[in-house]
Amino acid sequence: MARPRKPASLKAGKSETKEQLAAREKIEKQLLGNTDKVKKVPKHLDELAQFYYEYLVNELEISGLLSNLDIPVLEQTADSLSKIRDCDKHLNEEGLVITRIDRYGHENQVENPYVRIKMNYLNQFRSLANQLGLSPSSRAALAGKQMKAKQEAEDPVLQIIRGDSGKKSKAK
Repeated sequence: MARPRKPASLKAGKSETKEQLAAREKIEKQLLGNTDKVKKVPKHLDELAQFYYEYLVNELEISGLLSNLDIPVLEQTADSLSKIRDCDKHLNEEGLVITRIDRYGHENQVENPYVRIKMNYLNQFRSLANQLGLSPSSRAALAGKQMKAKQEAEDPVLQIIRGDSGKKSKAK
């Protein structure tokens, strides 16, 4: 399966020209959608999932990539983290192996079902985290792009070229 495309704002311009990236970034910003509802914590999530939702939104809003379209992914990510924590609680109390009595009355040592449940939620979280750009490589790319944009914004030569040197030009 091919890797998902990175947003144009995270690309360094190796596979596409700067013009192509700028055009793609403009289109992506148009497709981003509204951001007015993303900060509202969904009430149908349990208390811990609500905490995770708020945490994720607060941490990700700095990137400027979140929109209302991301709400379902954020909800599922927060819910997965909550369920993983719940499984951890049960595993700490009961252990990885539990005793089950079969239909003949024999005691058997079996894997705690919470191990499998936790693994399923971990896999779901990995997939969702990848969609949200929560991996270290995604964050590093975003940080690098933000640093480059800041340097370009502060570069006096580029400011003069763009005509935003801070002085207002007089129109004739």
